[in-house]
Formats: sequence, C-alpha cells, structure tokens
Amino acid sequence: MDEPSTADTVARLLRGLRLATLLITLVTLFGLDLPLLVANFAAYRSPGLEVAAFVLLSAVAGCAGVFQWRDRPLGRLRWLLLVAVFAASAAALTGVPPALLVEEAEWSYGTIGWFGLLLFADRGVRPVLAFLAAHLAISFGQLVLVGPTDRTSLVGMAMVSVIVLGYQLAVALATVHLHRLARTAREAARREERMRTREAVAGQLHRDRRARFADLATSTVPLLTGLASGLLDPAEDRVRQSFAVEAARMRRLFAERDDVPDRLLHEVRACVDLAERKGVTVALGTWGECPELPLRVRRALTEPVMTSLVTAVAEARVTVVGAGDGVTVSVVTDAPPPERIASTVDDVAVTRLAADGRYWVEATWRAKN
Repeated sequence: MDEPSTADTVARLLRGLRLATLLITLVTLFGLDLPLLVANFAAYRSPGLEVAAFVLLSAVAGCAGVFQWRDRPLGRLRWLLLVAVFAASAAALTGVPPALLVEEAEWSYGTIGWFGLLLFADRGVRPVLAFLAAHLAISFGQLVLVGPTDRTSLVGMAMVSVIVLGYQLAVALATVHLHRLARTAREAARREERMRTREAVAGQLHRDRRARFADLATSTVPLLTGLASGLLDPAEDRVRQSFAVEAARMRRLFAERDDVPDRLLHEVRACVDLAERKGVTVALGTWGECPELPLRVRRALTEPVMTSLVTAVAEARVTVVGAGDGVTVSVVTDAPPPERIASTVDDVAVTRLAADGRYWVEATWRAKN
C-alpha cells in the first residue's frame, strides 16, 4: 500500500479540524446554551425571540455541518449564513432584559464566535478576525446603550471575551497554519511531479537514442567503418548511392519520432526533401486518407521510394494513395532504381516496371481480413 503524501496528510488534518470546530459549536449550542435558555426562559422579555435565535443558529450549524462533512466549499451560501448568524445574535440580545446582558441569561455571546470559524476559517485569519470584531462591537454596543455600564459589568464582559476569544483564535490560527502547510505541500508535490516528468522524458529520449543507434548499427555504421578504414572508395557510384540511401534512412528515422497526424506522409516527405536537396525536382501527390500503420509497415512502404529517389537524376513523381483497407506508395523516376528492391514485410508487395526511359516502383499494403 502506498504511503500517504504530505498533501493528503494535511488535507485530512484540515478536515479533522473543521469537523472538530463543528463539534465544539454543536456541543456549545446544545450542551451549554440550551440548558441556559431553558433555565432562564421566564426571565426573557421575549422568549419567542430567544427560541427563534436558537433555532436559526441550529439551522446554520446543520447547514454548515453538511458541507463540512461532504468536504465541499460553502460558496455564496456563506454570506446568507452570515446574515442568519448576525440576525440570530441580534434577536438573542434583544430578547434579554438589559440588566441580564452580562449574566448567564445571555447565552449566545460565547457561541457566535464559533460560527465565525465555521463560515470563514477556510478563508484565512483576517475574515475570522473581522467577524469576531463585528460581534464584539455589536455586543459591547448593546451593553453600553441599554445595559449596565458599571465597572464590574464591563470588566466581567471583558474577561469573558478574553477567555472565549482565546480558544476561538487558537483554533483559527491552527487552521491558517494548516492551510499554509497545505499550500507548501501542494507546491512540493508539483515540484516533485515536474522532476519525475523530466526524468521520464530524459529516460524516453535515452531509449529513443539507443533505438536509433540500433536501427543504424546494421547499415550506416558498417559504411562509415569501411570509409574510415579505406576499404570503400567514395568516388564509386555504388558507394555514393549507399551513403545517400543511409542519409535518407537517417532522415526518415528522425521523422518517425515526430508527433504528426499522418505519419506515413510525413516520412515520405522526409525522403522527398533529401532528393530535392541534391537538385531533383519531385512532385508529390496524395489521395485519400491513410489509416494508422505500424512502424514496420511504414518503413516497408517508404523504403522503395527512398532508394528510387536516390538514383533519380533530374525529376521524379511520388504518389501516396490511402484507402480504408490499403495504402499504395509509388514513385516514377528518370533513372533506374537499384536492382534489389524487395519488401521486408510479408503484407507489403513491391512492383517495378520500366518503359520509355521511365522507371516505376510501387509498394502496396492491404489489410488482412
């Protein structure tokens, strides 16, 4: 079994912290606030407002909890829930008699901050601080306007604020730190993936080079060895044609590695380009669409064209005809092609004709039924 990555570990920790925040909110709401609400029910100016505030906060917690459990972002719903939380806070404050605003009867004060964490912890510490500051401003404003403003009441509310906010800010900072770890882990994972990609590309390039060398080792290397040792005379027509054929094979070999829609036509053009470089005028015509062919079949189809173009003197015509069940590649030159032109693949047939100083060679592949 694969070991979990750092990003996965941080993601699980973030999910665990979000669910823990949800659990604290629910425990505070139903384990602490509900008993206080019931115990002080008769003392409220408007019990209906208190019940409505509690129900509204419960609905917000339930809605946010569903998104947290499914690990989905709140999106635009976040702002609707924010309005609901502040509406519940205002209703809870309004229903409490002014004299009891700093007593246990005001059950919502220490709970509202946890809802700020539920709604904004994933957006960073600043939105959470803004939410808590707004909540404190509303609560202290209500106290100053209609509640008791003696020193004991103000100091008591300040102490409660410090204690409650200490827990909430600790959770908020832990969430922000985990988000930073998640970003760092994602960046490290991207760097590691890029490194693995570079290594894979380098390995593939190395294998391609080895494959190219293996393709050339049986034909090009012996020619170069013979030329270097003096066994071959570069002035002989046969030797020059052999080197021209190998040059064409190398050009075709490089063309085989290109990512193009029609590989066969691309490789034929590579052979034509070499003939044009030595001054031969080549007309290339295509008809139909060529099916996707394996490499061995493409080589068998282009080999007769390539060797015929090597011997061409002034002009040549190359034709590629594709059909659903077959492909034909033919060449007409003004000079006789090499004597030995044969197919290296069983399902590719090579035909050659000569008439009136024109030499025609055709390679045909047919799909096996």
